[in-house]
Amino acid sequence: MGEPDVLFAADRMLGRLARMLRLLGYDTLYSPDITPAQLMELAASGQRLILTRGDAQKRFPRATRILSLRSEYPPQQLCEVVEKFHLDARAGLWTRCTLCNALIEKVDKSAIQPEVDPKVFRLYDAFYRCISCGHIYWRGSHVERIVKNLSRILDAT
Repeated sequence: MGEPDVLFAADRMLGRLARMLRLLGYDTLYSPDITPAQLMELAASGQRLILTRGDAQKRFPRATRILSLRSEYPPQQLCEVVEKFHLDARAGLWTRCTLCNALIEKVDKSAIQPEVDPKVFRLYDAFYRCISCGHIYWRGSHVERIVKNLSRILDAT
């Protein structure tokens, strides 16, 4: 079993990786505006492990909680992280907002009617909302495609 409490902070080069980790349910801090100094503070406080690319010692000279990823390709980066930390790639699937990293929760269908396309509202019964940014999710055909792509990526490891 993996480390359920591992918290990540992805540097600004790793936005797609951050979204994929969130999709798997892993708490991953990411902002295109985050600075190396801010990442160092997070790592130094023991709160998060830094994910970066390139020369980690040059960019983060005092960081000890850091993983420098070899691949430039986000799916391969995801494999590197999953392998390195023995992450369970299915247990937390669809529990975090891919946009802001907060948890998502099931909501009553009638509560979101004004916020979704009428066709989507008619076709689906289960809806979820991010508790922070309010983004609405549903398990449409895109979910099956994403799960297939994730399985293909992760099964190749």
